[in-house]
Amino acid sequence: MPWTENPQLRAMLLARAALAGQAGAQEAAAFLREHLNQPGSGNKWPGLPNTSSAPGEYPAKQSGKLLDSIDAQPMGQFWAFGSFNAPPEAWGLEYPAPGHTARPWLSKALADPDLRERVMHAMWEVFRH
Repeated sequence: MPWTENPQLRAMLLARAALAGQAGAQEAAAFLREHLNQPGSGNKWPGLPNTSSAPGEYPAKQSGKLLDSIDAQPMGQFWAFGSFNAPPEAWGLEYPAPGHTARPWLSKALADPDLRERVMHAMWEVFRH
């Protein structure tokens, strides 16, 4: 039986894939906002409003600038999540200057199995309905 393209099915699948990508990016941004919107369990430093994060934790909320920059946005046919209009400290946390301790947030999130599970669930829900 020869292959016959079905333009309606193709359009439906592409539309559903776009919605799934949007759902996944929005869920990833929500996950990051949740994890960046809390104090840490490390030291309480003078001049900072909250307790700092301990090594291995997501960065603790201090100024809120990083938290406020987290979003999901369309990028052409795809969706992306992360820090848009990132404050300078966003990259200093991920890639610290010599003598400072890293508090990775993006690379930590990308390796977090809980994030992957939540994104996959959000995307699956789009395809399921």
